[in-house]
Amino acid sequence: MNRYSIMIWIISLLILSSCNKERFELLEGKWEVVNVEDINDPYTYEWLFSNGEVIMYRKLKINPGQVSETDRGFYTLDNHPINPRLQISNTSQQLINDNWDILKLDDEQLIIRLEIVGGILYKEFVKII
Repeated sequence: MNRYSIMIWIISLLILSSCNKERFELLEGKWEVVNVEDINDPYTYEWLFSNGEVIMYRKLKINPGQVSETDRGFYTLDNHPINPRLQISNTSQQLINDNWDILKLDDEQLIIRLEIVGGILYKEFVKII
């Protein structure tokens, strides 16, 4: 390897590591699930991503103070530059425990997708805090 190749490799590594940190920081926080399947659902659902752990909550719409934890597990981010993924594990919901494609992640919105037998599962979130 010549010096030019080594410099490109080092710069690429630094850029990719900073992108991973940025994505991880963007994901950290509380997200409300956008429920397009049932707009009359009496509950809202929230996911809290914090330090590698995901906690899922359910809140009664007419009494937002009534919050109950519905599940919890772990998550990691795979920072592939073309296809970033969110791996969720150890929840009680086997359908959720998988490698989700991250379609969008910014300071306001998270959209993830999972290919399953017979179709595709999408989850869309808006950032609360």
